[in-house]
Amino acid sequence: MTATCVTDQPSTLGKDTYVRAQYACRVIAGLILLSTIALWMIPSNIVRLISQQDHVLLGRYSVDQFSLLFFLTPLLLFLVYRLLFKADFDKNQAFQIIVVVLALITALVIVDVLGRVTRKPRYREKPVLRYKSWPGHRIHDVIRHRPPDLHYRIDYEDKPPTARSYPDIPPGFPPISVTLTTDGRGFRNLTDLDQYDIVTVGDSFTEGSRVSDDHSWPVLLGKALGKTVYNLGVSGSSPQSYLAAYRKFGPPLKPKLVIFMFYEGNDFRGDKHANPVKSFNETINETIKSSPIVLNIKKNFIKHLGPINANATVLNADLLSWMPIAHRCDNKVNYYAFLPKRLTQLYVTPSQLKKTNAWHSTVAIMNQIKQLSCHEQTRLLFVYAPSKPHVVMPLVQDSIPAEPLRSFASLRLKNLPSAKQFKDKLYANLETVETAFGEYCRNKNIDWVSTTGELRTAMDDGLQVYYTYNQHWTRLGHVVIAESLYRQCPASDVHVIDPGHHGIC
Repeated sequence: MTATCVTDQPSTLGKDTYVRAQYACRVIAGLILLSTIALWMIPSNIVRLISQQDHVLLGRYSVDQFSLLFFLTPLLLFLVYRLLFKADFDKNQAFQIIVVVLALITALVIVDVLGRVTRKPRYREKPVLRYKSWPGHRIHDVIRHRPPDLHYRIDYEDKPPTARSYPDIPPGFPPISVTLTTDGRGFRNLTDLDQYDIVTVGDSFTEGSRVSDDHSWPVLLGKALGKTVYNLGVSGSSPQSYLAAYRKFGPPLKPKLVIFMFYEGNDFRGDKHANPVKSFNETINETIKSSPIVLNIKKNFIKHLGPINANATVLNADLLSWMPIAHRCDNKVNYYAFLPKRLTQLYVTPSQLKKTNAWHSTVAIMNQIKQLSCHEQTRLLFVYAPSKPHVVMPLVQDSIPAEPLRSFASLRLKNLPSAKQFKDKLYANLETVETAFGEYCRNKNIDWVSTTGELRTAMDDGLQVYYTYNQHWTRLGHVVIAESLYRQCPASDVHVIDPGHHGIC
């Protein structure tokens, strides 16, 4: 087989045909080369990446864009080389290339499989199928937990997670040392009893992300009440995971009180694991992203290329000029940063919220939780955990100009109204989700606690209850939550089971 582009004139081709073919090859090669250079000249949206705290490589590319260019460029250059200098392409060469490619793919698959098998995951998810007469004949659950009998210590520094970040980076919460211990079930508990007075369920805000074992609010609440508390909270969980965890582990512990904490930032956006049947494209995409090979390549890109040009001037930096937010109290200043999506999640009207599938999905799960508590004759308490902007925005309302606020939100939402209209609407709807949550609890006769006011008061008193560069509570925030719940569930109430308390079960 002979390539169309040639360097030696074949006898079967006329001189004009040969010249035209050679010229066409050079033009095509030149266009491919120019296109390759042009692709490298196009930067990513740096302001958007910084606002989302995504990694930036070489000061101008997202990790995905750089990775695509890094692996695509050699292929394009090889094609240019073939067009210009390597005319003959016989069957033997084609066979050799195919063999090499197949061998490389096979080796990568083997390495990938070995990496997945030997990798120690941070979390484990186990599908469970149970047959019960209540609540439903067949229950599909996914139990999420950490590896059991785990104990490790890390030093955490409150700083931006990326090398290229906000134009101004004030100091965050002081560095801390964190210990994390799991029990035989894979949950964060220092005791392993047959029964507990209280069981707590939730995500990282319940588990205690970035605080030590003895600083999470479930531990502090147990000490204040003088009661035993079992923590079923796991980072990255969803309302469906809360229900599954409690349905599996809660009833055997025979608690008198079960506390479910719902985090505003994630728990009303729908459950990405709700539908076990995923599209083929989604499955392929997740499989590739979770590959140990891909993860290690990206990790090394970030480590070695992230710091390069990280301090370069940020174009359109005015969009980030007010971030992190400075909250002044007397002579003290605390700073709070958050992502655009955390802000725009609050930009929703009550009617818009009630129309979303995410809201109805969470309501359906809360209904099942209530049914389960009625069946087990356990007192139920829902706790509302607000996002950082929900708490801090009213405290800094007068100090944030409308235009930068709108520009920041526009990185996430399009077709926003004028700056003043946007700011007015945002502040008018800050409480939308929490108000709807409270109305649901009242209609269902479920005790519930809002922690928003307590956190805001503590923040206004100068306490840094959230980390600056992370969405979670500091140990001071956990103290505020524990004190708030202590006032809602004094020790005497933990042992009271009033059938009428649950309303209509």
